[in-house]
Amino acid sequence: METSQIKKFAQEARKVLLEGIENKLGLLGFDKQGYIAEEKMPVKGTDHIVFMGKVITDMTFYDKWMSLRERIIEKGIKEVKEEAAYTWFNRFVAIRIMVKNGFTEPVLEYQSASLRLPRIVADARRGIYAPMSESDRAYLMELLDNDALITEQFTLLIINYCHRNPILSACFGSMDDYTELLLPVNILAEGGFVDMLNHTEFITEDDYRQSELIGWLYQFYISEKKDEVFASFKNKKKAEADDIPAATQIFTPNWIVKYMVQNTVGRIYLDNNPYAMDIKEQMKYLVEPAEPTPAEAVFHYDDIHSLSVADLGCGSGHILNEAFDLLYSIYIEEGYNRRKAIEDIFRFNLLGVDLDTRAKQLAMFALLIKACQKDNSFLDAHCLPRVLDMGIASKVRRLNAEGGVAELLTEFFAGANKELITETLDALALMEQADNLGSIMKFELSEATRTAIAMRSREWKEIGTDNNKIKMLLSAFDIILALTDKYAALVMNPPYMGSGNMNAKLSEYVKKNYADGKSDLATVFVELMPEHLVKNGKYAFIIPPSWMFLSTFEDLRKNIIRNNAIDSLLHLSRGVFGADFGASSAVISNTKNPEAYGTYFRLIERTFQEFDQKHLQLLFEKTLDNHEFRYYFTDYNKDVEDIVYSENGAKIYYSGVSQQNFEKIPGSPIGYWVSEKIFSRFAGNLALSAVAKPCVGLQTADNARFVRLWFEVNLKKVGFGCSSAEEALETKRKWFPYNKGGDQRRWYGNQTHIVNWANDGEEIKSFKGAVIRNPSFYFKPSISWSDISSNSNSFKVYPKGFIFDVCGMSCFDAPNELNLLGVLNTSFIAKIAKILNPTMHFQIGDFKKLPYLEVNTGNFSNIVQQNIAISKQDWDSHETSWDFEENPLLSYINKEIAEGETRKSYKIESLYNLYTTDWEERFMQLHANEEELNRQFIEIYGLQDELTPDVPLDEVTILQQGEIKVGDNHIEFQPDVVVKQFISYAVGCMMGRYRLDKPGLHIAHPNPTDDDVCTYSYNGRNFTIDDDAIIPLMARDTVFTDNAGERFREFLKVALGEDTLTENLNFIEAALGKDIDTYFVKDFWKDHLSRYQRRPIYWLFASKKGAFQCITYMHRMNPYTVEQIRNKYLLPHIEYLGTRIAEMESRAATLSTKERKDMTKLQKDLEECREYHDRLHLIADKQIDFDLDDGVVVNYAKFEDVVVKLK
Repeated sequence: METSQIKKFAQEARKVLLEGIENKLGLLGFDKQGYIAEEKMPVKGTDHIVFMGKVITDMTFYDKWMSLRERIIEKGIKEVKEEAAYTWFNRFVAIRIMVKNGFTEPVLEYQSASLRLPRIVADARRGIYAPMSESDRAYLMELLDNDALITEQFTLLIINYCHRNPILSACFGSMDDYTELLLPVNILAEGGFVDMLNHTEFITEDDYRQSELIGWLYQFYISEKKDEVFASFKNKKKAEADDIPAATQIFTPNWIVKYMVQNTVGRIYLDNNPYAMDIKEQMKYLVEPAEPTPAEAVFHYDDIHSLSVADLGCGSGHILNEAFDLLYSIYIEEGYNRRKAIEDIFRFNLLGVDLDTRAKQLAMFALLIKACQKDNSFLDAHCLPRVLDMGIASKVRRLNAEGGVAELLTEFFAGANKELITETLDALALMEQADNLGSIMKFELSEATRTAIAMRSREWKEIGTDNNKIKMLLSAFDIILALTDKYAALVMNPPYMGSGNMNAKLSEYVKKNYADGKSDLATVFVELMPEHLVKNGKYAFIIPPSWMFLSTFEDLRKNIIRNNAIDSLLHLSRGVFGADFGASSAVISNTKNPEAYGTYFRLIERTFQEFDQKHLQLLFEKTLDNHEFRYYFTDYNKDVEDIVYSENGAKIYYSGVSQQNFEKIPGSPIGYWVSEKIFSRFAGNLALSAVAKPCVGLQTADNARFVRLWFEVNLKKVGFGCSSAEEALETKRKWFPYNKGGDQRRWYGNQTHIVNWANDGEEIKSFKGAVIRNPSFYFKPSISWSDISSNSNSFKVYPKGFIFDVCGMSCFDAPNELNLLGVLNTSFIAKIAKILNPTMHFQIGDFKKLPYLEVNTGNFSNIVQQNIAISKQDWDSHETSWDFEENPLLSYINKEIAEGETRKSYKIESLYNLYTTDWEERFMQLHANEEELNRQFIEIYGLQDELTPDVPLDEVTILQQGEIKVGDNHIEFQPDVVVKQFISYAVGCMMGRYRLDKPGLHIAHPNPTDDDVCTYSYNGRNFTIDDDAIIPLMARDTVFTDNAGERFREFLKVALGEDTLTENLNFIEAALGKDIDTYFVKDFWKDHLSRYQRRPIYWLFASKKGAFQCITYMHRMNPYTVEQIRNKYLLPHIEYLGTRIAEMESRAATLSTKERKDMTKLQKDLEECREYHDRLHLIADKQIDFDLDDGVVVNYAKFEDVVVKLK
């Protein structure tokens, strides 16, 4: 089944139906908000109805219309449209499926394609139609007198057909009266829904024979509603009862359903019938147990009717369908005939429960179609599958509200004692929440009460009743009995919904009743499943893998490990449900067996790697056939057809895994791939929490207000290097370094942010929502790591002076900081971290559980110190470090100057070669050091069989700003990146941010003095800082002498010498792939924006298409800067353009074609610049002054549309 094609059909069908229903509502007098004018309401006479100027003889129209109006008032017009659309969608699709399976006449197919005349209408015109009421028949005759009324004829006939068809009536029930009015006006139009059904290429003939087709179609049909619900979660909206079905229904890939069903129902049957080889051969996904199952751990049944299986969140019945197939084969194996097998399966073996009435209807339909495919005697729907929904909840609420329930129960039970009445009343009170809580309801019934309910329900159903309240009780008791029964097997893809998205009543109930699984509905179901099982029964589920590792689910894991036995588990990559969150599917026995051994399949290597689910299926199948199958996940390509064995690939199959071992690891993660040696490292060592103090820090509640990148503010207001809060207070500074985590980087770095901690954090401490955690550790040196990392965790040192936040998690007071840092960055800890938590997060709780291991070899700490030094040198070689001193290329010249060995000129290519040689050596040294740390650690702890010291080159975390590309065994430097960094530094020198003759920052504050901006000498040549910190980014042929390209050439002359200017420019332009002027015009500011994380310090003032543009240095701006841009740069440029145009116009008769094009462009540029001038003038007149403390985003926005947007 090609589900992507089916999805297109379902989503398009929804749009078509909703559009048609909206138009129909308009014809019925309702506007788009559901309102109706008084004059548009129908008026009922004795034998006719007057409606919007028309006379209607169908007297049922009035009541249907009034019912529609009441429903719109109750639910809103949007919900009414949705209800009507899915009602028609489900019924028409069901009819089409029945037709394609030969179960009914092709009533929807066109008799005449040109007229789009459905067969049901064509037959009626020939006098052939199903029996109907006398009034309907009379109305039909009236309609048939007019051939133009095809839609009206079709409406009456198809509604009658739906009521008369046993399967449609049994599964979908009767339609609400008003729904009959809302058959879309475009239902028979070209491109309408019937037309789509008749002509779709998205659904194949084979698809129609798959009973679960209607379930797939419905899931895709509601997928857009699901998207709307999830979008509302982002806006802090909670899932109300009506939202839960759309938010939680996910169709499970068939092979995983087979795995779950075969290893629960199928395994129980084989344990009781070990020689049923025909059944065993049918079960392609059966996993052989790691150890023979002892007799006392088997669920032994006397009667096949006891082999019951339930899905308590069945959706549209995919799992029920697969269970039916297996049970049917078992019944046939046991000698039953087809009819009796199906009837008994429906009556005794199979149960589905779902919150959603629509899903329940589809599940019933799919099961009946499957039954009819095996025996068409079920076309009369004489025996129905047991699938229940929670639609009864609203009726229970009304019943309880009306009162008299105790008396009704006395009648129901034919007399009853107080305990029976009280317990039943409590159960009915809980049933009021059935449409919100669904199958997680826990009914406190004694065995006597449950037996009484079951017995009297059976008796009432046998004798029958016209009492609607008794009927309502029977429906409610069906749910109560189902949710208090015990089953041989439970198989589920439970609903997924985090606790944060639950509505208040659902959240409260979950917290009260499901302490272990409360964080997600999926794990709530995992917690409840054993409660609904017989002893030694089996349950299976597929849910996200977070339950296996996260501390949130530690108690749930421990409960399973101590009280159940994990038979097998599939640990799956992302891709089971598309681009999802990964999945895990487990089969677990309700058997208390502390020494249980399970079989595990590791169908994943990297947390974020996405697989096509068909390849996951292949991987599982091949591993089942060959337990030694290995796969090289790194080479995965979603476009390949096959999954191929690789000798060097990862191990997939893990058998004989003792679940007792899981509790040896703190938090009891399901670390099935962990070896005994690794387990022993946990068992024999202290946890890190025993020797150090890991913790999270400050949560400001408003980072936009309190946090900046360090280069945004006045550097004189930043307090670096404070040892304590007291020292920070004494500095009178406002901003202090802030450890906010950041990208993956080991040893040193990620020092970019500052936080407002003025007056000991006075403003943050008084800010609502801010959380001040662990302030006693503020400003202390630490080892830190980021919460989120897509690869292995990376640890680094932070010197004194930092406050830290919730993402920059930190460890303090380590006994031997260098030793600990080295151990933390070994491959051993990387492996352990992925055992403790293989998700994208590695949090404080995970860190605390790491084993504390020491390495006391003589040079271990020395190697760590060298790694820190190399990483710091790399970090500080970039101008985005506050300890940046000089551009790396110029460092070689500065070294010579310092040593008195000056030369007249330098070649940048030679400097570049020195740079690449030095940094390749440092890179390889760091790489070798990291491998040596691994080697020493592995050797000391005897882990040679578990770990390799190898470190991939792409995991070495220096030169991370694009300077290199990593090959298999080498690195390649990227000259364009290095050159762009050099150019950026050059612009900094022009602006006065840096000086060639002094290290570090020069002007990073407002209002520089004359001395700050004076001309200075470098290597015997004078360099002039730009007087107004405004530099045009224009083509070379402009009027400006301080254009960026010209200023850069002057910089090259001063820094490298005039003799090598041409050669140096050639090298730079070759690296850039363009001339320097073009680079400044088109690319410089984009690179600057990226380098400074979209918080630029050089602001780009530009007309709409860049006919004029210049940058100005934020720290040197003042209220008159914009006027300077206008008067000193823009107006002269406008004058220049006018002069050029006038000159060309004076010789218009002799202009060449190219010159005419040039003149046209100049004219457009002039018009653009004049328009820009008008806008710039308005901003200049405001004389904007701004406070650097407010940050770039706020201050930049003050200049409105005269600066280029920070996209």
